[in-house]
Amino acid sequence: MVRTVSFVQSLTFNFEGSLFQEAITLADFDNDGTNELCIGNVAGDLAVFKENHLEWDAHNLGMITCLSIGDIKNKGDNSLVVITGEGLCYIYDHDYSNEIKSPEMFQEGDKKILYHTYKQRFPLNIKQCIIADVTNRGANDLIVILDTIVRIYSWDDDADEKLKHQDREIYNFERQIDAITVNTSKDGSQSIFVCIPSEGIRILKAARTEKNKFIQWDPLAQNVKLSSPVTDAIGNVRSGIGDGDNMVCFATLDGLLKMYHEDEELWTLPLDNPIFALVKTDIDHDDTDEVIACSWDGVTFFVDHNKNCVKFKFEASVPIRAFCAGQYAMEGSDNKPALVYVTFSGDVVIFYDVQLTSLGVQTLNDYALDFSSICDSDIPPSSKHRAKIIRNLLKNTSS
Repeated sequence: MVRTVSFVQSLTFNFEGSLFQEAITLADFDNDGTNELCIGNVAGDLAVFKENHLEWDAHNLGMITCLSIGDIKNKGDNSLVVITGEGLCYIYDHDYSNEIKSPEMFQEGDKKILYHTYKQRFPLNIKQCIIADVTNRGANDLIVILDTIVRIYSWDDDADEKLKHQDREIYNFERQIDAITVNTSKDGSQSIFVCIPSEGIRILKAARTEKNKFIQWDPLAQNVKLSSPVTDAIGNVRSGIGDGDNMVCFATLDGLLKMYHEDEELWTLPLDNPIFALVKTDIDHDDTDEVIACSWDGVTFFVDHNKNCVKFKFEASVPIRAFCAGQYAMEGSDNKPALVYVTFSGDVVIFYDVQLTSLGVQTLNDYALDFSSICDSDIPPSSKHRAKIIRNLLKNTSS
């Protein structure tokens, strides 16, 4: 039986309209060291929530399908990349005084209207975007998927269209791509895990010349076979074993959670609810990442590397539109674990400062006890004697 936990501290914002699962994220938009919540809907509304209020917004952008925050310009500061179904890519920068002469961000009441600093025409129907150095050139790329195709863009200050193709040829899988994620190998290089129905997982790794220029993707020799289509995937799950020992987790349509290291399956965990969203964060402060899996009815599972699992029921299993988790900062605090649910009624509910001391069942044997003071001996007791002492202590305490 999976243990159920509850969280109390929460904050609710209003954000109307339908949205895609990839159009919500927790990240540091304004580069102050703490995270904000960025969210966009199909009506073209973009909102950035900071602490307990709406800090910035923009409107009439088109049908926002996905967004991502990261150092896409490779200048040391994060930018917000927003992509629409109509094929428009917007880039927003919090501090762009060096890029335009007159500021285009102005105060309107209690919020700020944020205008994009760059716009470019992209292909239609892009449904996911990730910022990472997947071409392993020492600078970030923008990875996007549209239908059956994976494309890689990189920022080029000297080009007219500054987001420029890195790959020479479009890589077409000829099947609808469910999801992609990025994972770092032991050698520090990053690969793209592409989830394809009926084929499983294809792993793309960049091949480079001696002058460190991208040539092509290595042949797709690696192929993870799965019995069911993938609903979501998350990479770079920190294992705590060593640098580069990152894991990749997949959620399948038949309700399975699968953890992989490179192309090797570590374990499979069946869940009671079908999962649509996977995220990662260190929920129990042990310097490793736990996988957080959410179902459409709001049941959320927390799973560690030992397959210990606990769950949280959001508002008696209210149906939700979207979910994300990560780190979020309230006023006067640092980043702390947070869960974000978007409901069909237009509520954005943030559970902040989420605390879990451990996902597994703990006993007194898991704690360091000073048995020398109890036994009046410097010799550590045997495991059998230790268990007997603990039982007697508990019995005396209860009586």
